Amino acid sequence: MPKGFESLPIEARVPKPRERSLVVTIDWGLGLAEQADLLRTAGEYVDLAKIAVGVSRLLDVDLLRDKIALYRQHEVVAFPGGQFLEYALAQDAEDVFLEEARESGYEAIEVSDNLIEISLSDKTALIARAVQEFGLRVLGEAGKKEGMSHAVSLVDDARACLASGAWKVMLEAADVFPTGQEPQAAVERLLAQGLQPAEAIFELPGHWIPGTIYADPPHIYRQLLAAVGPEVNVANILPDRVIEYETVRCGIGVNAAHGVRIRRQRQALRTEQ
Repeated sequence: MPKGFESLPIEARVPKPRERSLVVTIDWGLGLAEQADLLRTAGEYVDLAKIAVGVSRLLDVDLLRDKIALYRQHEVVAFPGGQFLEYALAQDAEDVFLEEARESGYEAIEVSDNLIEISLSDKTALIARAVQEFGLRVLGEAGKKEGMSHAVSLVDDARACLASGAWKVMLEAADVFPTGQEPQAAVERLLAQGLQPAEAIFELPGHWIPGTIYADPPHIYRQLLAAVGPEVNVANILPDRVIEYETVRCGIGVNAAHGVRIRRQRQALRTEQ
C-alpha cells in the first residue's frame, strides 16, 4: 500500500521475514482491539512480540490463542517472556510449559536464567530440547538481572546458547547497559570481545530496572545505532513507541542528522563492495 510523502526518499526496510534490523515489542496484556490497531499501524516494522513475564497465565486460553494468531497474521512471531519459563523451571515443570506453549500456538520461546541459578550446561540442554523435541524456535538470553551473580561472560553465554540451537540471543539490558556507563562504549566492548551483532538482540531497559527513566531507552537506542548501525536488533520496544523508534532508524526522527550520517555510511559501504 502506498505511504504518505512517498516522493521523499528514505532507506528501504529489509522485507519480512528478517534476520537483521529486528524489532521486538513487549506486550503487557494488550487487548485484541488495541493489538489489531498496533499491527495495522506498525505491524510491518515489528518482527517479534514478547508476551511479557507470566501474562500468558492470566489470559483466557482462547484469548491467548487469538492474540498469538493475530500476531502471526502480520508475520510477527509471538513468544512468552523468559521469566515465565524460569517460574516453571523452579517447579520442575519445564516439560509441561513447553508442551502448553506449543498447544497455545507459540512457535517460539525465550530461555533465560535472569532470576534463577541454573548451570550453563542445563540452560543449553534445555534450549536443545526445546528445538529438537518440541520443534520450537528458541531465543536464548545471556546476562543476569542487576545484583545476580555471573558464572560466565556475557559473550561466552551468548555463544553457548547459539551453539545449542538458539536462533538469536537476547542480551539482558541490566548487564549490557550498567548504570553509569555510556551505552555506546559498553556495546563496543562487547563487539571487541567477538560478539556478532547479527546473532544478538539488544534489550532496552524498562521500568522494571531500577533507576530507568522515560528518556533512557531512546538515548540507548541512538547509541546502539551509532555502535552497530541501522541493522541492529532491538527488543523491549513498547507498542506505542514502535513508530517513533522506526523514524530514528530511517533518519526521519528527532535526530534526523543521524539519519543523514547512516545513509552516507551505507553509500560508502556499497561503493567499497
